[in-house]
Amino acid sequence: MDYLAAWLIFLIYLAYAIPPLRRIMNGLKDRIGDWVLSFLLIPYLLAVKFQLDWLDLLRIMIYLALPTLLLRFGSKKAKVLFQVLAILALWIPIEPSLFILFLELITPGVPLCEQLYNLKLLPDISAPLIPGLSLPISTITAVCLALYLFLLRHPLKGIGYTFRFEWKDLKVALLGLTFYSVIGLPLGLGLGFLHFNPQTPSFLDVVGGILGGYLFVALIEEVLFRGVIQNIFTNHLKNEHLAWFFASVIFGLAHLNNATQGFPVPNWAYVFMATMAGLSYGWVWRKTHKVTASAFTHMLVNLFWGLLFT
Repeated sequence: MDYLAAWLIFLIYLAYAIPPLRRIMNGLKDRIGDWVLSFLLIPYLLAVKFQLDWLDLLRIMIYLALPTLLLRFGSKKAKVLFQVLAILALWIPIEPSLFILFLELITPGVPLCEQLYNLKLLPDISAPLIPGLSLPISTITAVCLALYLFLLRHPLKGIGYTFRFEWKDLKVALLGLTFYSVIGLPLGLGLGFLHFNPQTPSFLDVVGGILGGYLFVALIEEVLFRGVIQNIFTNHLKNEHLAWFFASVIFGLAHLNNATQGFPVPNWAYVFMATMAGLSYGWVWRKTHKVTASAFTHMLVNLFWGLLFT
């Protein structure tokens, strides 16, 4: 059942990018409304062989309902505010430690309970997709929920969640990698954030890094930061450059709680480097309006970092 759970949530995740399957999901949404989200409970139940704790089930149901209700009943005059609240409702339960760190930084001198750092707002359940690769069910559920809300329920134009690439999309994605390499490499080496240390992985490790890094890291982050956040900023500010900058800074700040060699948490060096990377990914998305293209650049940056630098 655990393999079935992983494959089910994975296929739902991919289905949003396939027009005939997206039309089927849209038809279900039109027939039964937001109750269609109840299908996202099934992977959890399969992963635990239908022995999910009632409290955990309630937490998942609240997680699915809260951003949906915020967007459904939010004031039209304060549309952006409710979109931001919905994004936070999607994001905070997946990464509560990041927001606890922000709280600690903006309230210096106010002691926080150490138990907050171990806070779990969603059950920590994984399921194997293939031997050696397990999917975090909550994270994939979150991106499926975001895709439902911003592709079907309250569609944002230009997200570009599609695997229909043109050659020009790939050229732009590679240009984004080049721009970041020219700027990011000298900065990273100068800061001591990057250390040249080439690895010699096996062919299968490289293939796994490309596919896994693209589908389960880069694309998930690009849906949130470019497809949703930069998109909303662009629509609200009516200024693509400001939207691009603000989304890149938010992307950078999302890495504040990640420690790297020589840079403990809060990792401001990582924030700076990720902001520079975000500018590159955001540029690719602006030029292609495809999160799948900016995710390609994102994946390549992560891949080369893992192969060449510690």
